[in-house]
Amino acid sequence: MAAARTTQRLYGATKPGVAEARSWIGSRVTDSFGSGLGRLEDVWVDAEKGEPSWLLLREGRFGNGRHRLAPFEGATAGGGQVWLPFERDKVRSSPEIGSNEILTQALGDRLRKHYGVS
Repeated sequence: MAAARTTQRLYGATKPGVAEARSWIGSRVTDSFGSGLGRLEDVWVDAEKGEPSWLLLREGRFGNGRHRLAPFEGATAGGGQVWLPFERDKVRSSPEIGSNEILTQALGDRLRKHYGVS
């Protein structure tokens, strides 16, 4: 017998704003299964919308790793930790970026395609 499948909608939850997202900087970042990805180093804000759009992660335990961007959409935080709705391999295979790099249209397009987000 197949298990019944239910769908629930969550009401009342609000998307974290810039101030809350920036309060996550320095937090440990994990994937959807709890595997460590690194530390949150910065939050990139969409200049047109004024909302967080990308999270800049630094891989590695000692802060000497590569930088990756992951979509802010779907990220949650608590207890000094940020969870991303992506698997570790998806984040680690995203384009590597420099810590001082800017988000160009081309880079944004590559990242959105990589993560399958709009």
